[in-house]
Amino acid sequence: MQQWTRKIKRTHQRGGSMAIALIVFGAACALYGTTIMLVNSGSSFFLVWYVIAAVCLVPGIASLLAPENAAVRMARIAASAITVVFVVATVALSTFIMTADRTETPDDLDYLLVLGAQVRADGTPAEVLRHRLETARNYLADHPETKAIACGGQGDNEPVSEADCMAAWLVDAGIDSERIIREDRSTTTAENLAFASKLIDPARDRVGIVTNNFHVYRALQIAEHQGLEHTWGIPAYSTPWYLPNNLLRECFAILKNTLLGTM
Repeated sequence: MQQWTRKIKRTHQRGGSMAIALIVFGAACALYGTTIMLVNSGSSFFLVWYVIAAVCLVPGIASLLAPENAAVRMARIAASAITVVFVVATVALSTFIMTADRTETPDDLDYLLVLGAQVRADGTPAEVLRHRLETARNYLADHPETKAIACGGQGDNEPVSEADCMAAWLVDAGIDSERIIREDRSTTTAENLAFASKLIDPARDRVGIVTNNFHVYRALQIAEHQGLEHTWGIPAYSTPWYLPNNLLRECFAILKNTLLGTM
């Protein structure tokens, strides 16, 4: 114990505060990633949290255990700089994502495009999709002239298409099946909107895009890029614990869509 105490004291004198901060942040990321993995959402994105953890933990632990030298010092400084820049950029973009394009939803929408998300092994909507469906149901119940387009194909780990799951849920929730159109081929947000736009008049119809609050900004940008002229985002609830994971994923998705020219 005394040996570890001496090591920590020496490390503190040679940049240990930085090393300890890296270890604490890395451990927190690893633990958070594990909680996301245990949800069994069907996505492997939780692995990103382990990558972040490794970037922080390796140089941090090396600073505690290895003799101080130029390589250890540079690794610690580089990891700290990368972490700070990454966190600041992610927080800034996430704040923008959660506050941009928030306007009041009109009462005279012709269609709701309900964007798909993970379906569980038993054919029921996972939590993210359930929140979208609850939001869509509330609007459809209050606006009987509005129709819904359930958007989403069938993933490799899904027993049915997302569109079929969504349509069944809405019918069970009291929405007339005649008001529900299924778009069951899409596998991405861009495809959701592209395929759904072929089922409406994109230049005339007033369309609400129902998705979770962290996803509204990107969905609206893609819709505008595809020529949907009259669109409004309708944000659904997101569980706060999962929001960091969802926002980080959105940051990467925005970068991807921007590079691909789809938004």
